[in-house]
Amino acid sequence: MKKPDIPDNEEERTRAIDVLGIVYSPSEARFDRITRLACRHFEVHTALVTIVYKEIQWFKSLQGMNACSTDREVSFCGHALVNEEVLVVENALLDPRFFDNPLVLEGPKIRFYAGQPIKDAFGLTMGTLCLIDSTPRNFSDEDRQDLRDFARLVEAEIAKPIEDNVLTRFIRSLSEKQRSLLIDPIVGSWNRVGFETLLNKQIEQTALQKETLSLVYVKFGSIDMIMSRFGSDRIVDFRKFTASLIRDTLPNGASIGSIGADAFVAICAGMSATDTERLVAHIKERFLKTTLETHGIKALVDVEVTSLTITDDKLKCTAGDAIDALLSAH
Repeated sequence: MKKPDIPDNEEERTRAIDVLGIVYSPSEARFDRITRLACRHFEVHTALVTIVYKEIQWFKSLQGMNACSTDREVSFCGHALVNEEVLVVENALLDPRFFDNPLVLEGPKIRFYAGQPIKDAFGLTMGTLCLIDSTPRNFSDEDRQDLRDFARLVEAEIAKPIEDNVLTRFIRSLSEKQRSLLIDPIVGSWNRVGFETLLNKQIEQTALQKETLSLVYVKFGSIDMIMSRFGSDRIVDFRKFTASLIRDTLPNGASIGSIGADAFVAICAGMSATDTERLVAHIKERFLKTTLETHGIKALVDVEVTSLTITDDKLKCTAGDAIDALLSAH
């Protein structure tokens, strides 16, 4: 196995990634939409927005993978990072750089890989938009151009100005180590500790602005049924699908947290009770119409969706109080 080369401008890259705050941070719907489309367009199982940072590659968006990061020294994207053009590996078992790579020999058993470098607004390469499959395949010149076009969409999102809100200020206030401990490593959302910490800050901000704060609770209808029908290993697929669908439905600036194996809570600041009811209805409708495909099996995910709106006169509560009130109302 050949380890990836380190770019000459590695220190400059690292500083730029730190400024963006996109490593050890939650997955975002704006990137998920691109990776979902890439999977459909290229008919591959896995598409990732990867940020190559220090000793890891962080998946800012992931379809078809069950981890938010892997080691940089075994990464394919680390090799793509030093190229201007798409790096294509049509059969990793026949490539001297990768044939004995643990990601080839073990899970996810990579055979095909295509990675297009993605850059920030100043032309610094951050990582890649990459495609992965467990079956060797050809990748035409037209495919390469299409992947470049998808990558330009990712770059356009990265180049957008960073919004000044509670979420971005919270992320910037945390050290890299702190952020890594507050992210659910499977679904890419805040874990319960991270979510409660963020919610406390959102409650403080909302109280100052004398607004309302809504929480939306999404829970699997029956986790026991899912486990008996699909097996415990498939729970990860259901959790990732659920988190992604919630993210895609929420308004800009909203955040979600994983508060258990079968439940998520979303923070929606400044929404009226009526708007929250509409959002709950929309989330329910999305789950009724959207199918999860897991290992060749298609299924609708049965969820229960409820909400709690906290008015300005009750915003002296803590995050724990708010979550307890939401769960007791459910």
